[in-house]
Amino acid sequence: MGAGRAGGDIESVAARLRSAELKAQEHEADMAVFERDHTALDARVKRLESELEDLRHRRIEAYARWWNTREDRDRSLHIARRLRRRLERARRRRLRAVGGYAEG
Repeated sequence: MGAGRAGGDIESVAARLRSAELKAQEHEADMAVFERDHTALDARVKRLESELEDLRHRRIEAYARWWNTREDRDRSLHIARRLRRRLERARRRRLRAVGGYAEG
């Protein structure tokens, strides 16, 4: 009975070993799939990060162009105000001069 029991133990252990090895192979196959997925996702993330960096750079450039154009506009408005005041002063002087001659 002892020998039969030992034989049963060996068969039981061998069966558990086969089961564990099959599970390990299944996990290995799953890991290969996950590794391929991870590699593909990693490449995509790197591509998107690069695109994001490019878009951030373009956003900064667009803002700089907007800012410079705004500065140019403000400068032009300032010059226009100064010229308008100068023109109004010249008109008032002309009217005073014409009015002065008419009175005199």
